Amino acid sequence: MNSINTHVRLIWRFLRIHGPVFVLLLAVVFLAFGRLTTGEFWSPLDYEILLDAHQLAPNPWAMFRHIGAWFSQPLLQLAFLLEFRTFGLDYSGYIAVNLVLHALNAFIIYMLVNMLFYRERLAALAAVLFALGVGSYGRSLQTVAGQESLLLALFHLLVLYLFIRNDFRHAGRLRSPLFWAGLAIYSLTGLTKASTLSLLACLVAYKAFFFQRRERRPIFSNDLLVFLAVGLVFQFGQSRWGFRTPTVLTEVDGPLVYTYLSAVNVFRYLNLMVFPLQESSLLREAGDVVQTVYAARVVIRTLLVLGILSFSFFGIVFGSRPLRFFIAWTYLTLIPFSAQAPGASWLNLTHLYLASLGFCVVLAAGAIGCANLLIDHRRRRFVPFVVPLLFVVTALSLNYRLDARNREAALDPELQAIRQETVERMQERPVRLQEAR
Repeated sequence: MNSINTHVRLIWRFLRIHGPVFVLLLAVVFLAFGRLTTGEFWSPLDYEILLDAHQLAPNPWAMFRHIGAWFSQPLLQLAFLLEFRTFGLDYSGYIAVNLVLHALNAFIIYMLVNMLFYRERLAALAAVLFALGVGSYGRSLQTVAGQESLLLALFHLLVLYLFIRNDFRHAGRLRSPLFWAGLAIYSLTGLTKASTLSLLACLVAYKAFFFQRRERRPIFSNDLLVFLAVGLVFQFGQSRWGFRTPTVLTEVDGPLVYTYLSAVNVFRYLNLMVFPLQESSLLREAGDVVQTVYAARVVIRTLLVLGILSFSFFGIVFGSRPLRFFIAWTYLTLIPFSAQAPGASWLNLTHLYLASLGFCVVLAAGAIGCANLLIDHRRRRFVPFVVPLLFVVTALSLNYRLDARNREAALDPELQAIRQETVERMQERPVRLQEAR
């Protein structure tokens, strides 16, 4: 009984202290992106996913033998099936869930950054910047397919937080409830794509960068070794029985060239995070100012790459432990998405979702650090916050333009025909997948 009362008091204390922060982040997300819930399905892929869910509805267990239209593992398909049974063809319901997931991710980021930096203001600013789409620009929020990246990010962040919390509070003890909760969530994410290896790399980076703060305990301690073993089991199982997209190589581009192009793509993504302009229909419809800036893209991107390399080097060498970790985080979370078909030039903004956390932390740390240097100047101390504000304005304006384009796409006659066909097929009795095969 005393143990139950203790846990209840701890939960109440947690909600009392951190609950208002979650409410604030939820309000920020819905104020900034709530208008997205008033749109319509605008992507043919969304209708493929809905039809996929319609086929799985009679027998959800068939998903373990089924390659879905988008979602990469059974847990994500099951979560979407629950949504499908609740919302059907109601677009607003799916987007509202996306926004709630995004707010949850922002809240976990607040908890994680606060735990590593011990600076509540910095953690709050980084979480707000992330919630407003800085670095990722809200692309994952606008489609049913984007829910996968939101859910994977939620699992990724939860595992990281629980793992680090257990290391801080219990020195990585295996019998801790925090360890077993993190391992359980990690096991659920282990069935996914390359994010498993990325998560393991982030855990190793944490152990390495916080070696002194962790009282010089071994980097490859028992808790990390357990995670590595589970990750290797999942990788073996996926390579043996799971569906894997083959590595894209041509007769001209061998493995070395492919590796080089993948490394270049990491920097292309980092560049896009800071300078979110690439060839697209949205860019072609932009005004003269944007076109002029884009015309100078070669010079701008070259300078940005040099700046990113310089900041990364000096940040890793001279920065604080948390800053080093989040710089490494940014690279490690982009590596799984660096592979790209030869000749392709377009990058997917949804791949910036997790990586943008590092960018938001750097912006928040820089702004608050410079403001502290100007603490004696009443007005000038707010000048450093102009830089994050500019990125917020850029993120929101880009999101508005994407939403406007999506609303136009939803009215396209071809998409309306796809919608009508989807409605007609959903009115039919679902065919069990094993019968269809």
